[in-house]
Amino acid sequence: MTLRNVAAPTLLSLRYSPWSERARWALDHHELVYRLVQHEPFLGERRLRKVVGPRVERPTVPVLVTEGEVLCDSWDIARYADNHGDAEKLIPASLEGAIRELGELAERTMVETRGLVTAALLASDAALDENAPRFVPTWLGPLFRPLVRYGTRWFARKYSLELSELATQRRALARTLTTFRERYGDRPYLFERFSYADIIFCSLLQAVKPVDDRYIRLGPAWRIAWTQPALAEEFDDLIRRRDELYAAHRGRRKKPE
Repeated sequence: MTLRNVAAPTLLSLRYSPWSERARWALDHHELVYRLVQHEPFLGERRLRKVVGPRVERPTVPVLVTEGEVLCDSWDIARYADNHGDAEKLIPASLEGAIRELGELAERTMVETRGLVTAALLASDAALDENAPRFVPTWLGPLFRPLVRYGTRWFARKYSLELSELATQRRALARTLTTFRERYGDRPYLFERFSYADIIFCSLLQAVKPVDDRYIRLGPAWRIAWTQPALAEEFDDLIRRRDELYAAHRGRRKKPE
């Protein structure tokens, strides 16, 4: 069965990716039925390229495959969810420009700071062991460590990640978090109600202090690698706000029929 020959849309997702979490959250907000396919970096690259086709030079997930189109961006997947779901829209027309502006700020920051997590993973044997392919038993993790290390370095090359300017990346992340703190003020949401902007905000904090395992499951070493202790302490108020948004608005997905 090919990905295109399914009744429900198919979402290719990376289980720990903040970008994939944005797409899943938007689909789940509208209680849309979709088939979830977990992507594995490096090992799944050939399948991913086949799905997105030659028009995408550097394919990445999330990717939503429907009967009529292939959507390769979290924003487009959120718009699809709004167009096909019955819940309150995440990107209402009146707020689209303002939400896109915040999304672009978060996107630039997340791309710039991607190296923080990758560098931490490469520095931790335990984290590399936890990232062994899902079919590998836990006790065999150390044997696969060279392959996982190679795949992680391949990932860094694919996205041209800078692994030596970590202090600069932390400062960039702090500036963006400060902007979001100022935008929120004392309000529960960035705008008059819950929107895709709040989902974007939540995804930004994943590389500061990961959300609870109920939402995105990480091994203990991976959780350490995804955490920036100094930033987590400085922006503890934003982390609490993120956790409140998850508790109030992160529903469960419906299984495909």
